[in-house]
Amino acid sequence: MESLGNYLLSALILSLEILLVLGLLASIFSFLGKKNTTYIYRCFGMNGLVFTGLIGTVVHEFSHMLFCLIFRHQIVEFSLFRPYKSRYDGVMGYVNHRCDRSSPYQMVGNFFIGIAPIIVGTGCMILLMRILLPNEFMASYQTFNRNMVYLSNINSIGDSLNIYINIVIAIIHNLNPLIGHNWPRYIVFIYIMYSITSHMDLSKEDIINSRSGLFVFVIMTYIINLIFIVLGIRYQIILLKILISVFSFLTVGLFFAFTTMIISKIFDVFIG
Repeated sequence: MESLGNYLLSALILSLEILLVLGLLASIFSFLGKKNTTYIYRCFGMNGLVFTGLIGTVVHEFSHMLFCLIFRHQIVEFSLFRPYKSRYDGVMGYVNHRCDRSSPYQMVGNFFIGIAPIIVGTGCMILLMRILLPNEFMASYQTFNRNMVYLSNINSIGDSLNIYINIVIAIIHNLNPLIGHNWPRYIVFIYIMYSITSHMDLSKEDIINSRSGLFVFVIMTYIINLIFIVLGIRYQIILLKILISVFSFLTVGLFFAFTTMIISKIFDVFIG
């Protein structure tokens, strides 16, 4: 019974830690996005938001649609980009959907549909890095693989944290503008990155939608964590690899968003 109690407690603690980190990342993403939007609007007005929204808003709304399809929600109405109407109502795009509230799968989908712009936006930028900056991508990918090998030898949370930090630092280093790049490709990458991260912040509706699936998400995360923990150390390492991969992935997106905000702040200081 004591062993079972330890399993249950460990799964609960891990689930709460995952939820806390995801919530923190989502909050920082939204803060940076709103700051960035403010700086762009102060410098360039609505034209600046439309210019970045041509890519950023489309990616934002498409991400909602994609996760609606994955979690079998019915899409009632959508608009990926409204450059003209948004000048009057401030809504640059939207996706209206509904689900079967008796279905746990569709309910947990609300959580992922709400935070989809962060997931898909980060994925698009990593894919973009693979296409436009292949050397920088491969250097980061090799660092990632090397650190994943060390996971079987970790002895503490500190060890896994060091691996996570090493991966993130390597990716940031490889995108350093002071090192040699293919500059035409690098400039295109920066523009698309700027456009996507300028529109990755979660709207009030996104947050409300995520909350409606939060409880089911916590329960499902708890059950998955419990299964991995009960199966033993080998499977716990697999779980740890998954978590480090996901959080490294999202932290890179956070770095992109922070870089975008700094660029917008520079515009605001010198132009606004």
